[in-house]
Amino acid sequence: MASSHEPSTVPCVTRGFSADSLCDLQDARWPATQMIDFTTGVKPFGALGPDARLWHLPNGLAATSGSLPPPCREHDRTKNMPQNMPQAERRSHTPLREARTLEYRHNVLPSAVSRLGLVLVVLLQFVALMVVCLLVGDNGWDDGAITLAFARTFAGHGLIALTPHSEVVEGFSSVSWFLLHALVALAKPSWHFSLLVSQVASALCISASTVLLARTCALLGLDKLFSTLTVIAFAAWGCSFSEASNGMEMGLLAVAFLVMVNELLRPQPRMFWLGAGVVLAVTTRFEAVLYVALVALSVVRVPKRRAFWGIVVACVGISLALSIWRWAAFSDVLPNTYWAKRWPPYAAFGLADRLVGAVELLSFFLVPLVALELLLRLGFDPAGALIARRRVLPILGAPILGSVVMGGLLGKHWGYEGRMPYFAFPSALALLSLVLSSWVNAKKSKVRVAVAVGLCASAIGVSMKGFPSGSLRASFEGGTFGVTPRSYAETGRVIRRFVSAADLQRPAILTPDVGGLALECDDFRIVDLAMLSNRRLAHRGPGALAEVLASESPEIVEVHKEWASAGGLYELPRFRAHYVPAFGGGTKLWLREDVAKAIVTTGRGCRLAAQDEDLQKSLAVHRYANHDWPGDRRAFERPGVVLALNPADATAENLCR
Repeated sequence: MASSHEPSTVPCVTRGFSADSLCDLQDARWPATQMIDFTTGVKPFGALGPDARLWHLPNGLAATSGSLPPPCREHDRTKNMPQNMPQAERRSHTPLREARTLEYRHNVLPSAVSRLGLVLVVLLQFVALMVVCLLVGDNGWDDGAITLAFARTFAGHGLIALTPHSEVVEGFSSVSWFLLHALVALAKPSWHFSLLVSQVASALCISASTVLLARTCALLGLDKLFSTLTVIAFAAWGCSFSEASNGMEMGLLAVAFLVMVNELLRPQPRMFWLGAGVVLAVTTRFEAVLYVALVALSVVRVPKRRAFWGIVVACVGISLALSIWRWAAFSDVLPNTYWAKRWPPYAAFGLADRLVGAVELLSFFLVPLVALELLLRLGFDPAGALIARRRVLPILGAPILGSVVMGGLLGKHWGYEGRMPYFAFPSALALLSLVLSSWVNAKKSKVRVAVAVGLCASAIGVSMKGFPSGSLRASFEGGTFGVTPRSYAETGRVIRRFVSAADLQRPAILTPDVGGLALECDDFRIVDLAMLSNRRLAHRGPGALAEVLASESPEIVEVHKEWASAGGLYELPRFRAHYVPAFGGGTKLWLREDVAKAIVTTGRGCRLAAQDEDLQKSLAVHRYANHDWPGDRRAFERPGVVLALNPADATAENLCR
């Protein structure tokens, strides 16, 4: 707006906007105004800052906070009102207030992506996600099954435990995801159906994130090209397919942060939705407290700090509520999973591991980052184009910074690529489009447009390293051994044969493979050797394994790889004295000596020399022959004798014949 205070220089007056509304702006003590003409094109809303006021006014104009010219002081804004109109009604009956109400009610916001186009993209995304989910089936990651097991126990017995007979502990990563699936479990579906529901829920959250990202693009004022690129890039993001097929919660966390980002990009954030995003984020992932704090800091310098305090109050409130609940339920203040991940094999706190964790998100944008560096060297200066959006950049950057900081703190995480920074991918894509659009629009040409499209495509291509190709391969091969519900449920069925042969009631099973096992065998007491669902091991580490072995005295032990070596299980005196190797159903187990004797006594099993030819042939091709370590094989054969189960099925392999 022109700096002159002459009436002829006031653009809104010359465009047909009455002085009544200008005076109303001054009465509301909003110091200075700018007029933005929406008849000639969409301007970037986000450049105004999260707490700026933006009103849609007559003749395609919108007003944002700024200073009013002196003519308002001399204008009688009530001259056309009836003399007997009450004062309160006089103050409320102005064109600006009516326009403001209209804006809030109808939420007028032009979008460069058409509704039909967005619907088609989201529909295709959801269909693609579900096709992969159906193909993967129960060959996904077992961590999703762990949450389902806890949810089923809570719905059926009111206990937060893997099974009704297992330890009460917060052994899952997401409170909100746990509660959602506990509601589903009230209907008592089969565990296969529960797994499918978790995949559908995850796919829906990811699709909702795409819709919210389109809204983000509109709030940023991105044009049709870059809005479309951003939405399509996230819709095709490779990591989404792993997240959905595993039935995990990071899509819900992405929804929470997009809700917060979108509210902060609005002319005036709505405190309810801003607070709802905070609550959803903190209940979805415990570490989201850090991410939310960074989002709050991104708006701390906005006048009045209304959004800042809204975020802080919501974050402190929900964090306090969760801490009180944890203390009352578990005598703890942190999720058990976070205590557990301080220890090997989860912990990877070396400098190289921390660096890998810190740059994980950035690695997905390696090609665009390199290209932007080259553009800077060639003279591209984004500062001028982005300075008007200086309040937007911290808001978009907060989730990205949070991912980098948390990655550096925790090191290389235990999971598939792109899982932990997944929530920040939408913000990163929006920020990339913001920077590329400033370069393209500075001197628009087909070459620049092609380069921008190519850089977005390169990010999609790199994201495919998070695509669940291994899970799909396992599914096509009929299910191979891995960290999957299918594998661990099969282990549960084999263990049940030994339990039946020994006539055991509610046996204790020590194993790191708990998700699919708990879903398949909810009448067992499962002792989690992987620490996530065992408080003693989580707090004290693998060094407490001897104490756990003595106190739990599990009838059956199933263990392999790092889970045996971390606590030196095979070398523990109690283990060597009281447990013997056993084999059945293509699975290697360890039985407590009295259980083994009971099986042999009833004729349901036999003892074979460890070097028995047929036994060695079976061991060479057992279910996870390619997944155990030499130490596992040496320990298994060290006693010199192996108990073999006599299968009830006459057609099955019988080493006891």
